[in-house]
Amino acid sequence: MAVDQRFAARNFFETFLDVACAHVRTVASLEVARGHEQELVRLEAALQRQRRFAPPEPEAGVPDLYFALQRRIEAELGPQPLGWLRLGLSRNDLDMTVYVMAARARLLGVAARLEALQEQLLRHAEENLNTIVIARTHHQPAQPSTLAHLLAAHAAQVERDQRRSLAVLERLDRCPLGAAALAGSSYPLNREQSAAALGFTAPAENTYDAVASGDWQLDLAAFVQTASLGASRLVYELLRAAEEGALRLSDELVQGSSIMPQKRNPVALEHARTRLSRAAGAAQQLAFLHHNIPFTDLNDVGTDAQEPLDILLTAFESALDLVNACLQGAAWDEALLAARAAASDTTATELADELVRTAGLPFPEAHQVAASLVRQMAERGRPLQQATPDDLSTVGGPALRREALEDALSPASFVARRSGLGGPAPEATRAHLMLLRDRLAAYHDVVATTAQRIDGALRTLRTPRKDVSA
Repeated sequence: MAVDQRFAARNFFETFLDVACAHVRTVASLEVARGHEQELVRLEAALQRQRRFAPPEPEAGVPDLYFALQRRIEAELGPQPLGWLRLGLSRNDLDMTVYVMAARARLLGVAARLEALQEQLLRHAEENLNTIVIARTHHQPAQPSTLAHLLAAHAAQVERDQRRSLAVLERLDRCPLGAAALAGSSYPLNREQSAAALGFTAPAENTYDAVASGDWQLDLAAFVQTASLGASRLVYELLRAAEEGALRLSDELVQGSSIMPQKRNPVALEHARTRLSRAAGAAQQLAFLHHNIPFTDLNDVGTDAQEPLDILLTAFESALDLVNACLQGAAWDEALLAARAAASDTTATELADELVRTAGLPFPEAHQVAASLVRQMAERGRPLQQATPDDLSTVGGPALRREALEDALSPASFVARRSGLGGPAPEATRAHLMLLRDRLAAYHDVVATTAQRIDGALRTLRTPRKDVSA
């Protein structure tokens, strides 16, 4: 179909040529190719020259990009050299190799964006170790924490997304080329050579599996869906902070109103949210393409799966770009956050704990006393943190020194006392951030090493050999 050919030409033409050149070099090492070296040299030269030209346009009677490319080569060289390209090569293994390589390249781009997102989260966290925020549960104020603790939690989820991406990348690192239609070839093609030429560490171990399964698409979609849903929750938190005035985005990322002069609408985050939703939806489309079909080469998991994959990855990439841009120039209003913390009653848990430690009350009784004090202070229109020992006694609480009561009701003390593993105390959060920094560096190294391997192989493949004049 013309629409499929145009999509393939727009997204895969260079990769088609890469796979074709790798196959020709492998064929050239066969015993049957002896004495035909010049034909193979001319064939590779013709393929390499195609990199200079636009992809062929759809024509009547030419079913797809592969046959359109063949037609160009045959018009230049005649049918005899073209026969070497087709030896042991099917559209099945050619297409699947192209699709895997394209997905691998896109995943490396996603990995770079996840690195950037993690860097932004860690930077903001490191700058806000002592910035008090009121964490919520069930859409209600719950307990004091720090902005660093909250952002480190999001960073922990991003770090898991990074590990998921590496698992997908590892499973994409098997080359289908040489599987032919599905049973391989009777010619002893060196599939390890083809795989290495295209930057893979190894060929797919089963030729039927290489062209029939396509479950790498589901791996990629599941990873993107999980990461998109996680990122959407970060976007929600950022939007809420912007709504409440605690987060200010750069001017170029907000939009004014045509009628309300004061408006600073955080539209970049809204666009990120919709793109993350689009990515999650495209993942479902891919799942249904794989549902209840024969286990063989099919357009369902071949040609027809590529557009949903493109939609999924494009939406996710653009969402990450928007979130990264928003975080790059974002500023937090620490004074506003501190004032809100001071006006809250979210330290009631620590008051109950203090009554257990100091007065020896059982926790259920201490919980009841603290709850009574919260109600009394609310009825009197006073913040909980202004409670006095007399207020505590009025609700049946034990005698407590003023200093002990004030410390128990302080959001900063609440945070500082939670210094155990994973807690919000600055020293505990700092330790977590250091671990995340180390893991980010390790992730960068793996991604960079993989990208260098692939780039090096493709540079070699795209460089005409000395005996090939391109």
